[in-house]
Amino acid sequence: MNVRRLVLFLLLSFFSKEAAQAQYVIIDSVIFKGNEKTKGSILRRELDLNSGDTVQVADLDARLEFNRRKLTNTNLFILVNGDYTQNKPEHVVITYEFSEQWYLLGYPIFQLADRNLNEWWSKGHSFDRTIYGAHLIHNNFMGRNEKLSFKAETGFSQRVELGYSNPYLDRKKTIGLGLALSYSNSTNIIYKTDFDKLKILSGDKILRERWASALSLRKRFKFYDFQFLEFRYSHTVITDTVLKLNPNYFYKGLNEQNFLQLTYAFSYDFRDNAAYPLRGKKLDFGYNYSQIMGQNGMNFWDVRAAAAAFLDLKSGFFFSTEWKAKYTQANRSIPFANLQALGYGGDNVRGYELNVINGTHYLLSKNTFKFQLINKIIPLRFIPYKQFNKVPIAVYPTVFFDFAYVNQPQPELTNSRFSNRWIYGTGLGFDFVTYYNFVLKMGVPVANGGKSGLFVSIGREF
Repeated sequence: MNVRRLVLFLLLSFFSKEAAQAQYVIIDSVIFKGNEKTKGSILRRELDLNSGDTVQVADLDARLEFNRRKLTNTNLFILVNGDYTQNKPEHVVITYEFSEQWYLLGYPIFQLADRNLNEWWSKGHSFDRTIYGAHLIHNNFMGRNEKLSFKAETGFSQRVELGYSNPYLDRKKTIGLGLALSYSNSTNIIYKTDFDKLKILSGDKILRERWASALSLRKRFKFYDFQFLEFRYSHTVITDTVLKLNPNYFYKGLNEQNFLQLTYAFSYDFRDNAAYPLRGKKLDFGYNYSQIMGQNGMNFWDVRAAAAAFLDLKSGFFFSTEWKAKYTQANRSIPFANLQALGYGGDNVRGYELNVINGTHYLLSKNTFKFQLINKIIPLRFIPYKQFNKVPIAVYPTVFFDFAYVNQPQPELTNSRFSNRWIYGTGLGFDFVTYYNFVLKMGVPVANGGKSGLFVSIGREF
């Protein structure tokens, strides 16, 4: 009887052990294909799957997709595919296959001098209000995701800019460096806001010249946590004509300014696609210390915070909510040239594209429901270059609702209608997403106080 029990115990232990082992697989190797320029060490930096790791079978597909999205967010590839094969029992080989971007790009620049298409159209849509030139970029030029760029612009304003960035300076690939130098001048200048609109002075002579430089350091801790430290310096000169129109353009009515800014920023980015996320979340925090240099200069600080969540509601429906806030040090008479609130970049209530609402503090919320109407890859077999012969296309009908509040201590100086009260915008739109991180957004506000019609924007989601 004791012998039978012992045999039964050993058999149960053996089969239990075999069953437990069958729930796991061992990764024999991770193979990269198609990364002709990108070094494998850069790609392995993004993975939390390595040779020799043991992974639960139930989690393998999710882990494979999870790491594929991280590789996509390096912005080095048009497409990234991941798969695995079983080379022997309970052992797998993981393969990631890439379609690399065309890294050496030279293309003409043609852009609007105004903040967005709506404002340019409202000002007569003249080609005199455009900027054109050339932009040379060498992305990933040594295979380590570095970027070297040169930009030359003319037209509404003139600008020359040289930039370099390297996200992986050290062996552990956690420290990055960025450098930028620029010179610009313009015969057109925004000198104030009035009734929440920009006032622009144009002339035949140069109204403003600026020399600027920036040095930035980036520290990456794990996969999603980034810290930034940036030193930025600029020297700007304006004409007496600008000062007459706005004595508060620079501090104490001077016609030149030496401006130094020190920025610390933290970012947590856990999104499936940085250019147009559908799932995940993102958190940002920034502290800026600014100093207007010189005798009897001044200093001030501001704090910025942002949070966004991107939710998959299933069956092709998605929802995103984004919140941004800024607080500027109180009791500071900050010059016009150094103060911005709503209306720049993507920081605006949709439907208020024609408005700039300046102030010291603001809160902004942007909320969007969307449906994935189209999501496919279109092959273009007549194009011989693999960087261009597969075009991903996605189309999303959207419903949006935004609101914001801007605090402006002296609204009477700018005749502001929208500061110091809540503003709202809601409407319908379409988002169009394709390769090389191109995102086109079109929308029609249904209810808003900005009274703008169709708005069009090109840029990232957040």
